[in-house]
Amino acid sequence: MIDEPWTGEVVQQALGLELGPDEEAEPVRAVVGLALRRNPRRAHLPVSPLLGKHVPADPGRVRAAAVALARRVAHCLATGSGVRGDPIVLGYAENATALAHLLAEDLDAEHVVHTTRRIVPGAQVLAAVDEEHSHAPRHVLLPDDPGRWTPDRPLVLVDDELSTGRTAAATVHALHAVLPRGRYVVATLADLRGPDVALAEAARELGVRVDVVALSRAALVPPADVLDRAARLLARIPDTADRPAVRSATPVTVHLGLDGASEGARHGLDRPGRAALDAAVPGAAAAVEDALGPAPGRVLVLGTEELHHLPVRLAEALAGRGLDVAVGATSRSPLVARDLPGYPVRSALAFAAHDTAFGHAPERYAYGLGAPGAGHFDTVVLVVDGVARTPALRRPDGLLAALGAVCGRVIEAVVPCRAPCGRPRAVAARRAPEFGTFAPDEVGWLLSDLSGLALETSRARREEALGSGRAHYAETLPHETAPSRAYAEVVDRVLAEGADAVAAAVGVLADRILARHGAGAVLLSLARAGTPVAVLVRRWASRVRGVALPHYAMSVLRGRGLDRAALDALTAAHDPASLVLVDGWTGTGGIVDEVAGDLARHARATGHRVDPTVAVLADPAHATALYGTRADLLVPQACLNATVCGLVSRTVARADLLAPGAWHGAKYHAELAEQDRTGAFLDAVSARFPASAPTAGPGREPDRRGACYLAALARELGPLGGGRLRAGAGETLRALLRRDPAVVLLARDAGAHLDPVRVLCRERDVPVRELPDPCAGLASPYRCVGVLRPWRP
Repeated sequence: MIDEPWTGEVVQQALGLELGPDEEAEPVRAVVGLALRRNPRRAHLPVSPLLGKHVPADPGRVRAAAVALARRVAHCLATGSGVRGDPIVLGYAENATALAHLLAEDLDAEHVVHTTRRIVPGAQVLAAVDEEHSHAPRHVLLPDDPGRWTPDRPLVLVDDELSTGRTAAATVHALHAVLPRGRYVVATLADLRGPDVALAEAARELGVRVDVVALSRAALVPPADVLDRAARLLARIPDTADRPAVRSATPVTVHLGLDGASEGARHGLDRPGRAALDAAVPGAAAAVEDALGPAPGRVLVLGTEELHHLPVRLAEALAGRGLDVAVGATSRSPLVARDLPGYPVRSALAFAAHDTAFGHAPERYAYGLGAPGAGHFDTVVLVVDGVARTPALRRPDGLLAALGAVCGRVIEAVVPCRAPCGRPRAVAARRAPEFGTFAPDEVGWLLSDLSGLALETSRARREEALGSGRAHYAETLPHETAPSRAYAEVVDRVLAEGADAVAAAVGVLADRILARHGAGAVLLSLARAGTPVAVLVRRWASRVRGVALPHYAMSVLRGRGLDRAALDALTAAHDPASLVLVDGWTGTGGIVDEVAGDLARHARATGHRVDPTVAVLADPAHATALYGTRADLLVPQACLNATVCGLVSRTVARADLLAPGAWHGAKYHAELAEQDRTGAFLDAVSARFPASAPTAGPGREPDRRGACYLAALARELGPLGGGRLRAGAGETLRALLRRDPAVVLLARDAGAHLDPVRVLCRERDVPVRELPDPCAGLASPYRCVGVLRPWRP
């Protein structure tokens, strides 16, 4: 029961707003009031007594409201489907920065960040959103580590109130373009939307789920002429903000070091970052209490604009020590103060702006502190960060002077401001032992885990589906079976005999990558054939050159290109120019061309330019300038599928299994652990690395002689050729393990290193013929070529 008039009645009556019935357990009138503001785009501003922002509030009440909202968000996420990861929380500046932090704390969210209107030199802008009705419309997102926002994590957008949903919809569009995912939740204290359908349209257009969670809900519908009504009303109301022009006593200044913790989430806070801040708050509060002295009276902890969460935490800690404390924050929003029942903002202080911002305005405001000589608080603790502590703060028309005119004492609590870290050096990815058997620091998989699904089909059914064009090869998986004893023995022998050659090629490739991209290179292997190669390149760079290279693995599909969600995560987290794509070998050169075309399209769409040159261990096709050797080297991971690739399957992309924006998927075959040779292969090769070695020179430019030879071979083979040639040792072995070859062509001088091909041909009853060399006058760069059987209905 509300005894006093609702703090929205004055504005509702003056502007002719219709307020629909409550649709949640919390009545809207208990959660939000309405104030007038001098803004030609929007006449009113919902002002919540639970936020501790415009209207000073008990910090316990602020916390309770955030916790109640967090519990509703948790229930919403628990009842959803498809997206199961821990949420990412994003708050809107400036009113919802503290609310987002507090909600993230209760949810134990993976990451929390808020938008900002501050101009931050050197920060990388992830996205910009214009809040069309705001006094300061431009928001930007400057997180240090958006690559941690993996697509299997729902994104929770937090605002204090939802008037139309258009800002949230614009945010979903902007972020989905760079870091897509399948689920978004909009969390707010008061959902006041009328018939606007912006969020529903965004969800439908993007094919995602968007839920709205609120403490209170009612439609606040303005009349068509609301802006005209507001203009007439504001013309009759004088500017009632106080601008004290008196000099006050010098404030007491206390510096709160925060033990190195970040003062807020402008650039993002993960769990360790939040834990560091948690640990720093008690000491900071003790320092403030010492500055307050034994009889501070009624205390207001006042944040400055976006710096709101830390003041709430300090106010909570001081209240826990027995002080009479409220919390609030200054604002850029120009509200009208009226000392009337049924109106939320009874007093206003205006002061000179002391912080840079987009759409810079000369004044800022503090509300609800009382008038000069009749303030509501005995002491104000002003919390300001080092960047905002400019000379304007101490001017006669500055904030400190204004506060000194309405209270007895002012304590200036200065906190450090964490600078942006530039592009981060990590992306949250799947690692062993939860996924795969490579060491956790050797690769992070940008893949969705599909281990629990039955995706395998028989060879005959796969050939029928692929040959008829009914399915793409990435929609199912072949059965991963343990190799026969005879095949395993010959592979082990070839691995041991060929380790020196593989090690030498790894060193050449690693040196060429470092020469081209420098020590800041980020390896991005094409799962799965490229992954063991990149792990070995990483080992060479570390052991021989003393350079540590991050390494991720992502999916690429012939005919579909790179996994765009994974690529967007990486280009958001790293300098796109630092990314180096790594594969095992070239066959026809088709993947090299696929990658180049897809990266060109990505650059046109996003402006992020990634070097399209694919680095490979063996380049018999002569299709790339980054190679370890151009010999048709037998790369051991071609011999054994998952059991030499960390027990990870080839990649899968199916819309019925993966939410929009999710990474491509793969299975982790833990059931094959006894047959896993991944570690043995890596150790056998890296054991042959020298302690030092001369740096490899640059590679020769590609001349595509492989494609030229295959075109001539296809003409000679006639109907047996066409698009069914699988060139080189790696592709031939893949065809024998997963497809249905009609014949394998072996070079006359093919040595014992190709014995795995011969054994599989015997086991699969595939005939072996001599490879034409030369063919139409062209020498073959390949030692073997597999020819797939023509499909017939």
